[in-house]
Amino acid sequence: MEQEKNVQFRSFFNEQDYSALRALIAKKFVNPKKRFYPSLGDLDYIRSFDEEFTRKVTICELIDGTIIGAIWPGHYRILYCVTGPDYVGYEDEILAWAEQQYCAPSLLEDRTATEVYIWAYEEDSVRMEILEARGYTKHTWYMYSGVIDLDSEIPTPQFPKGFRVRPLADSDIEQKVNIMGDSAGLTAPNMDVYQRLMSSPTYNRELDFVVVDEDDQVVGFANVWHDTVNHIALIEPFGTVPSYRRKGLATNLLYECMYLLREKGLSKLYINHGGLWNLHPEPDDAMRVYYKAGFQLLGNMFVWYKSCEC
Repeated sequence: MEQEKNVQFRSFFNEQDYSALRALIAKKFVNPKKRFYPSLGDLDYIRSFDEEFTRKVTICELIDGTIIGAIWPGHYRILYCVTGPDYVGYEDEILAWAEQQYCAPSLLEDRTATEVYIWAYEEDSVRMEILEARGYTKHTWYMYSGVIDLDSEIPTPQFPKGFRVRPLADSDIEQKVNIMGDSAGLTAPNMDVYQRLMSSPTYNRELDFVVVDEDDQVVGFANVWHDTVNHIALIEPFGTVPSYRRKGLATNLLYECMYLLREKGLSKLYINHGGLWNLHPEPDDAMRVYYKAGFQLLGNMFVWYKSCEC
């Protein structure tokens, strides 16, 4: 006998769906000791960079039309699954549906099977139980999430002579777009992408920072997203031009952001770092900057995989 279905799945309709999804995400971040992905800033960032985002998103709702979450494939067809805090128990049914929709030959370099993939934080105990019960295995590919308490002691920024931080100016946008792909491991944006980013709900022009040299040329940047519901902030993306690294620009840019956010009354700043392949004891350049700046591990989000038949 077929199990009764509680969740129905449909395409993304309009901005009301986006607002409903943002409301669910805001509720996820009430507990500052737990990390989930995406945050409000992450969601706006993902949507800005992927013109096909709304076509890829599947809205998950109860039979009465209550939106409980969404699911969509990201890079390498790895699934992002968002559910409201009151609806996490429905993830088993959502994954059962996703396994039928997204099962395909692997796009990961070290995998050759026909599989389905999903991101999950280790501290998300509900999802962990569901994934293990459904036969998923944890991959070594993960994303680091760190946090710093802005009430703690923060070193005074000390930039090398000639360098300073200021908010993004109109004349900076093209420069910033040109350096983002090379300096932060990003899919290279264009002006249309950045204009979408600037028009997203969480974007605040005052929190779009650039580091400039003595000729007022952009050599570093940090986008800070302020979740005004939960009074927290996230940096995404963040980077410096490769030829200007190891000069203290990145670390001092973080210090500057911390000071400015603390002045606004925020107590915590989060940061993500993706593309990590396994838990090497030696951190890469970005992680060394985060450790030096005082970020503490909040959680690691791993890829989980399951073999399946299409």
